[in-house]
Amino acid sequence: MATMPFFVVPLPLGTITTGNELSTNLAMHLNEFDAAGMTWKTSNNTNVFVRGDFGAYQSLDFCAMLGANAISATTLRLRLGDTQTEVDGTADYDSGAGAFISPSISRADGLYWSHKEFAAQSERWWRVDIGSHTGAFEASMLILGKKLTPSNWYSPGWGFGINDKAKVDINRFSLVDRTPGDRLRVLKFTLGWISELEMETMWRPFDEAIGNSQPVFVCFDPTANAYRQGRSYFGIISENPFAAQQRNTPDGPRFERSFEITSLL
Repeated sequence: MATMPFFVVPLPLGTITTGNELSTNLAMHLNEFDAAGMTWKTSNNTNVFVRGDFGAYQSLDFCAMLGANAISATTLRLRLGDTQTEVDGTADYDSGAGAFISPSISRADGLYWSHKEFAAQSERWWRVDIGSHTGAFEASMLILGKKLTPSNWYSPGWGFGINDKAKVDINRFSLVDRTPGDRLRVLKFTLGWISELEMETMWRPFDEAIGNSQPVFVCFDPTANAYRQGRSYFGIISENPFAAQQRNTPDGPRFERSFEITSLL
């Protein structure tokens, strides 16, 4: 059974340090949300952690690491605290070392997304440890932030597809001229019957913060099953945000907001 979708605006990760990185694949690349190809990569599977200082206390209840070469044995542990000493030891929040690929799935491209939801925390420091991995570990992005969950279900007619960035031209002799490009996943859905309170306190600030130029994480169906990774997206909302009044009610106006997200990976 599907569960309610949610959005996460990624927090800037602040000052990042690590126990293992290549000079060409720095841990700070986890904070490069516009560049999926800029990855953090280690030289081996020893001392594989990243640690960061937001610089100020932040409220968060979600963590995801994207585009990682995890294997079935790989684990991820998240710690949150007030100081570096706390996250290096006994932290205010400690997820423990859990399976990176959960639920267990197998992908042809060998790249996996972690997914951790937890009770809301207000902390300044964070640390992620990768364990039980074989060989060098590599990942594209680290998402930490606060979930935004609508109060009502999406409308019928939602769908997903592909935005093929390659270009193809067939000439008059039936020869194909192809310019290579990525095939990006696309999600479309509409939230309806949004109350005035929810629009003004959740979606209007969200739209004003990211517009159609800043990336956002969207988990369309957080149900813990084999489809969850394929139904998770991180990318750009393709059109300028616009919420339309749907209907007036005795409790105030109701709004409709459509989303189209083009995933970067």
